[in-house]
Amino acid sequence: MNISYPVSRCFVLPLLAVSATLAQAATPATGITPVDIRGMWFPKSEAGAAKCENYLSKLPVEPDPEALVVSERQMIRWAAAGQNTMHFVTDVAPRRANTWRVQALVDAPPYELPKVLQTYVFELRQDELHWSSRRVEDPSGDQVDTAVFARCGY
Repeated sequence: MNISYPVSRCFVLPLLAVSATLAQAATPATGITPVDIRGMWFPKSEAGAAKCENYLSKLPVEPDPEALVVSERQMIRWAAAGQNTMHFVTDVAPRRANTWRVQALVDAPPYELPKVLQTYVFELRQDELHWSSRRVEDPSGDQVDTAVFARCGY
């Protein structure tokens, strides 16, 4: 005798669909910077504020040195004479509210050298972006460098 259970299928399939939707909503897309940190940033200082005003008054041109531009999959730390440091984002993972662990391949001058995978922590505090990383001279130690940026423009 073949017995089918159409009633159970009515409950299981919608439940699976809801579970999949909730899992996707809770899982951030990897390799994509959070929308909240995208944009133009300058060091949080009087000099940084002046550079932001200067940049906004002469659009469209390249940003002044020390600017940080965060886009969907890339971050550029602008420097003098075209010696910019490029960060190609490979993974983003939330740590807590407004805090993310970001991994990126770093391409710095001279650009012929292999890219290095680095891990950073970004924390957004209102319109301040805190960028923390292990000290270059001691990557396995507990010493952390943190740069604080203020949003420029939008």
